[in-house]
Amino acid sequence: MSNFRTEEKGHVDDRDGGMYVIEQIDISDESDPEFQGGDEDISDVEDIRVDDEDLGDLNKLMLATKKPEELAATNKTTGKTKAEPKTVKRPEVIDDFFRNFLVKYQMGRTLDAFQQEWYELTQKGKIPMEELGQIPDIYLHYDRLTEDLQSYKSELEKAKIVAKKAKDTYDKLRKERDFHKMHHQRVQQEKKKLNEDIEKLKTIHMQFEAKYQELSNKYEAAMKEKMLLKLERDRLAVKIDGLQKSLTTLEDKLAKDAEVGGGGSKQTEQGKGQTEMKSMAAPTQTRKGKLTAFPPEERPNPWAASMFETYNAKNTILNKSFKGHMAPISGVAMHPKKSIVATASDDFTWKIWTIPNGELIMSGEGHKDWVAGVDFHPKGTHLVTSSGDSTIKVWDFLNASCMHTFKDHIQPVWKVVFNDTGDFILSACMDHTAKLFDLGALKSRYTFRGHVDSVNHVIFQPYSNIFASASADKTVSLWDIKSGLCVQTFYGHLNAVNHAAFNLKGETLASVDSDGVLKIWDIRMVKERAMYDSGPYAANSCAFDKSGNVIAIATDDGTIKLYGDLSNKVENILKGHEDAVQDVVFDLNSKMLVSAGSDAYFRVWQ
Repeated sequence: MSNFRTEEKGHVDDRDGGMYVIEQIDISDESDPEFQGGDEDISDVEDIRVDDEDLGDLNKLMLATKKPEELAATNKTTGKTKAEPKTVKRPEVIDDFFRNFLVKYQMGRTLDAFQQEWYELTQKGKIPMEELGQIPDIYLHYDRLTEDLQSYKSELEKAKIVAKKAKDTYDKLRKERDFHKMHHQRVQQEKKKLNEDIEKLKTIHMQFEAKYQELSNKYEAAMKEKMLLKLERDRLAVKIDGLQKSLTTLEDKLAKDAEVGGGGSKQTEQGKGQTEMKSMAAPTQTRKGKLTAFPPEERPNPWAASMFETYNAKNTILNKSFKGHMAPISGVAMHPKKSIVATASDDFTWKIWTIPNGELIMSGEGHKDWVAGVDFHPKGTHLVTSSGDSTIKVWDFLNASCMHTFKDHIQPVWKVVFNDTGDFILSACMDHTAKLFDLGALKSRYTFRGHVDSVNHVIFQPYSNIFASASADKTVSLWDIKSGLCVQTFYGHLNAVNHAAFNLKGETLASVDSDGVLKIWDIRMVKERAMYDSGPYAANSCAFDKSGNVIAIATDDGTIKLYGDLSNKVENILKGHEDAVQDVVFDLNSKMLVSAGSDAYFRVWQ
């Protein structure tokens, strides 16, 4: 009889959810001489050998490790079909159920006692293993259902939390939607109300605009009438003073003649009357026919030795703005004695204003095209204008009328200017020429030819017979009105020169061009002294302050750049115009700066 030792080996199977499994192993006693192996043992050895052979076969191992899908694909490709391997879970027996129960509740001593007594009875054959059976499926199914229930409860709690958050978010979004909807409705109501108010205001504005235009016309007519009355009053006052003086003289003479005799008195009165008529007629004949003599060349400049305070460029700000015309303002000029400025516009008119209040004093109509050039007589009694209709008009303030019209040019006239004596007028024309007009003889004296393109600007050197001309041929030339010759030409600009200006001492000339470049020329050394690029926009005009240390540059970008001649840099940039700035000028004391632009406004800066 064979003697076997039976050992119990216990381990926990992870695949079965941590259940305890005990395997029965029969071990033969090799030291027992009575041990004899049976057929069953031989078959086990053969199975082991077969397994070893399988391990040596690489193809079998590869087939064993392939997934079912890969294996099915391989069999389909090769045409072979093989049953797919399946895993079957062995039902749990009753003894294992008890063991797992004891392990689950950590009843170790009871487990040891159970195993010892169980295997003793098993070896003695007192427990029929075939009749024990297995654990009914209902218990296993109950355990699975219990686990699933716990899992579902956990997921349900999580789902409740997520649902609660979603509900809170939904309530929040709904409240926001209601708020925005209500706000949108309120905005729509306000918008509708504002549109109605705007329509009402537009209607009221149109009514006020018509009323304002009517009042403006009445105001301008009243101001014209007031100015004419004032001029008439001044003229009559002068006339009364002259008549009173004449009356006093006549009375004195009559008294003296009465002492001499009656006859001599009558002859004296007749002779006196004839003398007065001749004296009144003689100036008219001289003014219309006789040429005016040129001023002396060496006359002194009263500003040559004067020192003036430099204009405060850094602190300059916009003071007031006035809509002077219905079209762009092309030119501006300052009165030589009073705080009065004249403007010339594309609306065919010129106007005179007080500054800084901007009150309209007088306006003139008569040109048939835009008015570009304007300048005051040195005594302030006359005004000269130039126009696109190729004419130059001289206006008399005392008579409030056009004194004379010069029609010598054949193309538009850009600029006109008086000389320091007021006897001559200089013009710049698109026909490539500059002309000198004799105001006494009322005719053209000289035509200055030399430029090969339009002459855009002319300016007299202070208290001199020399004037400068700026041309579209990129040059600036100096001319002598007495000889009619060009005495010097300055080269250096790369585009059309639009404007030129002298300082009061007459020793420095500034010019600007369509590239926005400012050049400063030394007249005595006949060379360029400094250059500043204010581009890329065109520079239309420039002006010196009274000290000659600050130059104002009017540019097409709607700004005015104040350039310091001593510092060689821009001290300030004035912004206020809504379109190109066409002209700029300082007042008499360099306390204010007046600019005019294409936006039909002229502005006062302080």
